[in-house]
Amino acid sequence: MINYFRILGVKANASDDEIKKAYKRLSNKYHPDKLLNLSDDEKEQAAEQLQKVKEAYEVLSDAKKRAAFIKDFNNVIVPDPTAAMKELWDSYYPSVKGQN
Repeated sequence: MINYFRILGVKANASDDEIKKAYKRLSNKYHPDKLLNLSDDEKEQAAEQLQKVKEAYEVLSDAKKRAAFIKDFNNVIVPDPTAAMKELWDSYYPSVKGQN
């Protein structure tokens, strides 16, 4: 399960204002207009990250979706620990993804 708090870099008890600031900072960082000097692969990775940031903000900025996410996240059972670790690895090392 994707941890939206980690994607935005905020704590689980973050205020709406902290979530909004984190979203603005990250969406600015990964915005295509800011990435003109990067390679196509780097631009593609940034676009993927921007999509994750948008998804995280969409969930965490809505009180009902946020409460449901927290409830689901706290009750998650990892059926495939290997896949979970791969997802975690890929989130920290996106440039290595798919090169195996």
